[in-house]
Amino acid sequence: MNAPLNSTDIERRKPVWLAMSEFWLDTELEESDLVRIADTLAASEYSVAELENIYLWEVAPVVYLNTYVVAGAWAGFDEEWLWAGAIERANHRSLLLRLMVGIGMGRRWMCYATERHWWRICALLAEKGRPRPCTTARRAAP
Repeated sequence: MNAPLNSTDIERRKPVWLAMSEFWLDTELEESDLVRIADTLAASEYSVAELENIYLWEVAPVVYLNTYVVAGAWAGFDEEWLWAGAIERANHRSLLLRLMVGIGMGRRWMCYATERHWWRICALLAEKGRPRPCTTARRAAP
């Protein structure tokens, strides 16, 4: 079980959560968007492995349904709603989510439309001198 996030952890994660949530907006991200997101993630000083955990366990469960609706959010998610959901997921990983991710279905279900963005972010972070251990999923085709 994860230790609950304290107020310092939460404030440090907020820009990361917000930047990552853009992967699930009903818009096509441009290379300049991905560079901006990578800059935000690099500034957080989390390792790539920590960022991948935040992506999979804290952000994806909150926003992934946006990729399944016809007219999903495109201008951005409500920050307070996003942060509340991400804090809840960071502090408690449900048994169902752990099971689904553990058998490989959770990541496919939540991240099918975002994996190419995540792999590009990993490459951009590597260019910034961050190691690229994005190992928990196969590389998605560009």
